[in-house]
Amino acid sequence: MGKRVDFTNRRMLYRQVKDFLLGQIQKGVYAPGEVIPAERELADKLGVSRYTVRRAIQELVDEGILYRVQGNGTFVHERKRSAHSRSNSIGIVLPLCDAEMEMLLLNGMQRALRETKYSMTLLVSNNDSEKELEEIRHLRDEQVSGLVIMPSQEPRGGLAAYELKKDGFPFVLVDRRVPGCETDCVMSDNIQGGSLATEYLLDLGHERIAFVKHESDQTSSMKDRFVGYQQALCKRGLGDGLMFSLTRDGGPSELKALLDEYTAIVAVNGYVAVDVVKMCRELGVVIPDDLSIVSFDDLSITRLLDVPLTAVAQYSEMIGYRAVKLLLEKIEIQQRLEPGEPVYFTQYYYPTKLVERQSCRALR
Repeated sequence: MGKRVDFTNRRMLYRQVKDFLLGQIQKGVYAPGEVIPAERELADKLGVSRYTVRRAIQELVDEGILYRVQGNGTFVHERKRSAHSRSNSIGIVLPLCDAEMEMLLLNGMQRALRETKYSMTLLVSNNDSEKELEEIRHLRDEQVSGLVIMPSQEPRGGLAAYELKKDGFPFVLVDRRVPGCETDCVMSDNIQGGSLATEYLLDLGHERIAFVKHESDQTSSMKDRFVGYQQALCKRGLGDGLMFSLTRDGGPSELKALLDEYTAIVAVNGYVAVDVVKMCRELGVVIPDDLSIVSFDDLSITRLLDVPLTAVAQYSEMIGYRAVKLLLEKIEIQQRLEPGEPVYFTQYYYPTKLVERQSCRALR
């Protein structure tokens, strides 16, 4: 017998069983037209009662996802979707909705939808890859015409892209790519941005420059910024540099050893930069006298610090605008595609720019 699924008490058990079965159907474990395991087998596997399994299955039958054949079992419905049956709504899935960058993206998206027949349905993953997958499936069940997705920071963030691509469902990734999944995307040229920040510090005479991120950040944008940072160092013959991760529970002490060795930091985003500034304040480290900082993202909070931060600015609103315009183009193209006709992907990379403020000092 396989390993039991670990259910929690946060939701009623039958709802958890239902979500488990939905997940198995979406993954193709139970394919359309195939019979699912018997109630007793599922109850044993999941460690719940047969009544709980029966109630979950009944809801899926009521919703048209499963159907029963007397004497043969319960089967997965063939759920054919066509572009013509979808609503005039697009789904937006973001990690957060109250962060400044996401708000700028949304502003651009809303502007792109003006004077179109489409509305927007926004769902938030709270940077949880499982929640992200759940929200994407929910939006597909709601028959949205397409999706714009900003993957969560977790390693499994954006994995729904493989499923969407396989099904030929229109979607566009924004700000972050998914490794190994070539698809439509709109984002900043993060390699150029990482290089821009590092070259600025190098030109000021800094040679001991660290790249700092949050431990949880596994996004493609973070990795690309690190590549740009490394490229700038290598051009000056300074090696591969250092990627330093701030832990969730860490305090100023975890940064102290780094500050003893390095004269400058490239922060992967504005929130990391603010954390570094707070730690420096507690350690008595003065910016920029003791440490120079360049932040990626020109956020309001980084401009309002005691020492406003030099930053790499992104065109976030334009990225949101272009992502929605690209999605609408893809929806229209898909409606005209003939069976077997090749699908082409479009990728936009917007350049970044450096905004100088008071957080860096010249060493020469």
